[in-house]
Amino acid sequence: MRPVLVFLPSKFLFFAALVLAAGLFVQNVIGRRRNAAHPWSSTPLYLLGGAWLLVGLKSGSWMPTGPGFAQTWTPVPIYSYGVMLGTSMIIGWFLAMRLAAQDGLRNEDAGAIYMWTAMYSIVGARVLYVIVEWREFDSVTEIFMVNRGGLVAYGGMIGGFLASCYGCYKRKVPLLKWADVGVPSVVLGTAITRVGCLLFGCDYGKRTDLPWAIRFPGPSLTNAQGSPAWRDHVQNLGLARDATQSFPVHPTQVYEMLAGLFLFAVMMYTRRARKFSGQAFLVWVIGYGTLRPIIEIFRDDDQRGTVGPLSTSQFIGLVSVVLGTALLVKLLKQYRADPASLRLWEPALQGAAAPTVTGKRRKNR
Repeated sequence: MRPVLVFLPSKFLFFAALVLAAGLFVQNVIGRRRNAAHPWSSTPLYLLGGAWLLVGLKSGSWMPTGPGFAQTWTPVPIYSYGVMLGTSMIIGWFLAMRLAAQDGLRNEDAGAIYMWTAMYSIVGARVLYVIVEWREFDSVTEIFMVNRGGLVAYGGMIGGFLASCYGCYKRKVPLLKWADVGVPSVVLGTAITRVGCLLFGCDYGKRTDLPWAIRFPGPSLTNAQGSPAWRDHVQNLGLARDATQSFPVHPTQVYEMLAGLFLFAVMMYTRRARKFSGQAFLVWVIGYGTLRPIIEIFRDDDQRGTVGPLSTSQFIGLVSVVLGTALLVKLLKQYRADPASLRLWEPALQGAAAPTVTGKRRKNR
């Protein structure tokens, strides 16, 4: 387990953000001089905002001062989960752009929808975590502290879906057409972020004696509190406090990763063999809605919430299977009645096929 991959010097990050912001601003100015229609980039503002946050969090004052810079700033931890989350978004971007080109979506439309979807998936994941674990938070400000608690995958999926709906509506992109483009990135991203869960030690499983069981470490120089599983076993399962590892548990993070990779492979095959738009999307809705509740049976962490006898994710998963099945039946009926209306990724083929069919009918007459 390695929850923190590396510590970066705070002052170095501050000055690096300032230099990058200045460089990008100059680049914007030069671009505007060459072409008045060249758009202004908002990235310099984000970098300045990040630098300002570093000043406030590390110097104790939100206004840059000499004494504030003179004192020692604690380094910034780079968490393994955050790195895996960022990696999943970058890989997802390139995958979505490639699939968008295959399905005839404009890059600017696909890029904008993807960015909003990615951003609100994080917001949704955090919101659902706050809802199911609201007792953990003593004040509203703690909700925005990312080091307090975590994220819930289904919250991210719901938030991302709502953002996709809005983005498709705004840009007049058929939702089912985008769904088959964007969802493979979601599935692959889920698998990648579970590597971060494994490194961080969260979402651990129940005790087991299976050969592939894993143990999580106790306190160490890099993690004085020990892993979540180790703390749980000491407090609730009688593990000795001087034990260096937890009891062996199900590697549920690995189960999730394998489930994501399996669904990703099935989705990519489905895209090649699909009969109608939305078919790959439904593989995810029904497939993940079936596999996630099963994996939840083997999990043992308490940060999942409950809906009656089910965990929050089990409840959402089962509901999504019902809704996904209903949508599948509806789309199948529509496809059988009018196949061309749902083959949204090949408008050129539809236009080219009409004269050929008409010509054959005239010849037969």
